[in-house]
Amino acid sequence: MAAPVQSELKKRANQMLGKLSPQQREELLIKCWMSHDARWFTAVAMNHGMQAANRANQAAVREEGKVEARRLARALGLGPVQNAADFLLAQEAMIGLLGPDLLDYEVVQTGDPPEAGWRIEIKRCFAFDNVSRAGVADQYECGILPRVQGWLEGLGLQYEMTPALGKCLKAQGQECAYAFRLNGLGGPAAPSATGTPG
Repeated sequence: MAAPVQSELKKRANQMLGKLSPQQREELLIKCWMSHDARWFTAVAMNHGMQAANRANQAAVREEGKVEARRLARALGLGPVQNAADFLLAQEAMIGLLGPDLLDYEVVQTGDPPEAGWRIEIKRCFAFDNVSRAGVADQYECGILPRVQGWLEGLGLQYEMTPALGKCLKAQGQECAYAFRLNGLGGPAAPSATGTPG
């Protein structure tokens, strides 16, 4: 019977991985996640059509957003989110963790009172870039903003978002901009005006 080799292989593998800097390791993990994201979406679209892929993507991303928000809040010891500024700080931390180079965007606080509202203006979006390269941008429905909805819901916030989700705004030649307004605090996965938790 051959001698087990796993412990020696694990040692050698850990030495190889140890040569990567934390930044290289993080970049590699993000690229692997992005490759998986694109391939599962393509597989669903090829086997079940774009409409099914869009629905599945939006539902999965929204639910993942809820889990991410709760995990990050625990890991960073974030207190309860009380206003737009609290949420926007959490959002920046999540984007910083998940892939800060995937989007170019601006956030502007809006509304009366200003601590209740903000607007996200997306200048460059990896999802739009990828579906454009794949030639399906005209059929693609936004998969980025459902994640933001999940973050809001995961942090127990009730909110309004305009416009409502639909076809990719950039693919329609429009500005990709969404306005948010907090309606109050709820429990985890609190209902919202334009989107109830999935």
